[in-house]
Amino acid sequence: MNRFPPVRLLSGFALLCATTLAQANSITLDEKEVFGEKRRGVIPYAFSTDSLGTGVGLGAFVSGVIQPQAGLGLTGFVTDNDSWLVAGIARNFRLASFPRAFFELYGQFSHFTDERFYDSRDRSRPDSPGSNDSDKDDYLSGVSNDRHLEFTMRYVLPIGAGRNDPLTIYRTRRGMLISPPQGGRGWNPFTTGKTVLGARYFYRYRDLKEPGQKELRLAKTNGLELWLDYDNTDFLENPTYGNRQKITLTRDFGWFDSSNSWTNIELDASWYFDLGTSDWFRQQVLALDFWTSHTPTWKVEQDGRVSNRPPPSFGSRLGGYDRLRGYPLGRFHDKSAVYYGAELRMTPRVNGLDELPVLKHLEIDWWQVVGFVEAGRVGRSYDSDLYFKDLKWDLGLSFRVMTFRLPVRLDWAFSDEGYAIWAMYGQPFSR
Repeated sequence: MNRFPPVRLLSGFALLCATTLAQANSITLDEKEVFGEKRRGVIPYAFSTDSLGTGVGLGAFVSGVIQPQAGLGLTGFVTDNDSWLVAGIARNFRLASFPRAFFELYGQFSHFTDERFYDSRDRSRPDSPGSNDSDKDDYLSGVSNDRHLEFTMRYVLPIGAGRNDPLTIYRTRRGMLISPPQGGRGWNPFTTGKTVLGARYFYRYRDLKEPGQKELRLAKTNGLELWLDYDNTDFLENPTYGNRQKITLTRDFGWFDSSNSWTNIELDASWYFDLGTSDWFRQQVLALDFWTSHTPTWKVEQDGRVSNRPPPSFGSRLGGYDRLRGYPLGRFHDKSAVYYGAELRMTPRVNGLDELPVLKHLEIDWWQVVGFVEAGRVGRSYDSDLYFKDLKWDLGLSFRVMTFRLPVRLDWAFSDEGYAIWAMYGQPFSR
């Protein structure tokens, strides 16, 4: 079996572990921590993958800077095959005249000498690269450059848990919530849970130079992403019970230097069920997720080329560290997609990691063992076959820790195409 090279996860994992920030418009504190107290740190890391080789990097963070709920993070790495990445984030900033809005700025610049894309210009065949029936070895690879910029605003509606204060402060003891839950009992956005309107301007440039080819393949996009997010969980960083629904509309208007215009719609819904405690475990949770996506502008022309489609990393895609973890990142993408996920999360009563010589400095509150199973597929149209026919699937195990008030996970997933190992921040279904 093959191990897939986890490339894109490295930037997100290193950077967002370094920032140690909770979801925007909320922060997580230990019961003894003081709100607004500055915290800072430096996190060195090393890794090895098939496509990047061996690399070393450094992440740095500071929280409670300028404003008590805000934070800054920076990371960068270099590898022995001349790949590199630099990324930074400024998060959770507010304006005095606009207190319900939270702002974020993110930037990433990278150069990878062995990048992989499951794509082709001709999508007329059912087995075209990236389609549901495509071959796992049918992909493009080469030297790739990536420039990624985002400016995000989240506005907390004055209803439910956000009625009096748009900023949620979670208080924890040994990583478990001890402050009043944000939601989860009943379903009514006006009385429980937090509802957020989000808007994000994005710009992304990616290129690919295949070995022996003179042509440089380009994918450029910029546009606006809008969403409505109803978080009705008790504690979004690590839910015990409740549910969450999010609908997202993404539009590239074809302005500036975009490769083309396109529109995509997504729906994500998750549910969490408290299975109680036992002699061995202090928390047992069943987590379920359903996600679907559709690109109504996607059109296959007579010559097989697709017009008005999203570039890689956008649209209806499966494979990678969040959905279908047993497949490479971006393994499947098409006009439409559907995904089902289930996890059994079990947190032992005994920690022990917080007493080891090196790990004790990482403020590990708990560790977690998780079993998961996933299914999904992409399709050329949005119909009933998309939900049940020829589904791809995988299953796996995960080891997770709560470090610096943030869940970090190492997932092992197995599929009919091999296996993959992913390191990432945040619980799946909650990011």
